[in-house]
Amino acid sequence: MSGFKAARPTGIQRLQGWKAEPSRKGGLADCTLVVATYKRPAKMLELLKCLDGLFDTPGEVVIVDGSPGRETENAVLEWVKARDLQFGLAYVSTPAGLTRQRNVGVDASSRDYVFFLDDDCLPLPGYFSSIAQVFRNDERGEVVAVCGSIINHMGRPLSNKWRVRLFLGLLPSCEGLKYYPTATSGPFSIVAPFSGLRPVDVVPGGASAYRRTIFDRHRFSEFFSGYAQGEDLEMSRRIASDGMLLWCGDAHVRHLPGTLGKPDSFQRGRMEVTNRYFIWRRHSPHPELSDRLRFWADIFYSMTCDTVGFVSKPRRGWMLRHALGTGRGVIDCIFAPPKYEEPAARKVPTGRTVSTAGRCGGRFAGACRGVADRLLSEDLLRVL
Repeated sequence: MSGFKAARPTGIQRLQGWKAEPSRKGGLADCTLVVATYKRPAKMLELLKCLDGLFDTPGEVVIVDGSPGRETENAVLEWVKARDLQFGLAYVSTPAGLTRQRNVGVDASSRDYVFFLDDDCLPLPGYFSSIAQVFRNDERGEVVAVCGSIINHMGRPLSNKWRVRLFLGLLPSCEGLKYYPTATSGPFSIVAPFSGLRPVDVVPGGASAYRRTIFDRHRFSEFFSGYAQGEDLEMSRRIASDGMLLWCGDAHVRHLPGTLGKPDSFQRGRMEVTNRYFIWRRHSPHPELSDRLRFWADIFYSMTCDTVGFVSKPRRGWMLRHALGTGRGVIDCIFAPPKYEEPAARKVPTGRTVSTAGRCGGRFAGACRGVADRLLSEDLLRVL
């Protein structure tokens, strides 16, 4: 979604899905894990195998699949058939879109604390219990979101690109997960592993958890379509007015990036600019002149880095495509700036059921709690 006003799809679409009930006791009863996935069945199975071996897995896991085919669903079904699950597992098929899929997962789940993991992240033992305990200890409900520590990406030196940005004054400073009024945040990777809690401005979406009550007032912005970038920064800035955002140093997760399901370099460059511009104008509606200069100078600095990288090594064609996409994004923002009016968050009703018998059977034919795509429907699906 770049350079155009986002349009909400209209009409009703009933989503297909199923649920497998746990066959043995286990899991954290007050925790849900939502995983949005797209055409990555191998990564999804790797994450499920990891969850199955944890002592503190959430009591409810919801897979929201935006894949056009059924490869992921079939792979998950085969895996489930061979396991005695310690957690309830729900599968929902929905039109693709990261924020859309996360919102579907919120409506398809029921527990007090809602965790989100990217499908290429693997939690280590103690990850879920450490974050859940942060919420439980907060009796006044002041903590609205907590992020975990992507331990294999922490404790790294600041990259040369970031050093040049600081030298040029494109950013006033560089602190991990601190928000700057040019719609960017300091990389968490420069922070060494730590124990305890730290307040932050941004909660990275790939390894995060939210108090469910926050979704009564806010949802992930439906402006961000497809493979989203910056959606976690935008969400963090919106919910920061409702409570505290924390970083839990004792909740460790490993990120093993996959390549499937990502856009090409041109589209990614275009998306990075328009998404960042959208966040900047929404959360800094009256920027100072210095921030305006920094914003656009930072964009052109990125284009320059890509262009120089391609000229020095022409085989890296992706850098040229990324630079061209960035340029196209600049044109979009100048002549057709992205706009989106956020709808009010609302809880999906729970009154109607739709029978889809025959989609799955046997011990997998459990009742699936209300599942609805907030973009497309206020109706419900219940698999019988």
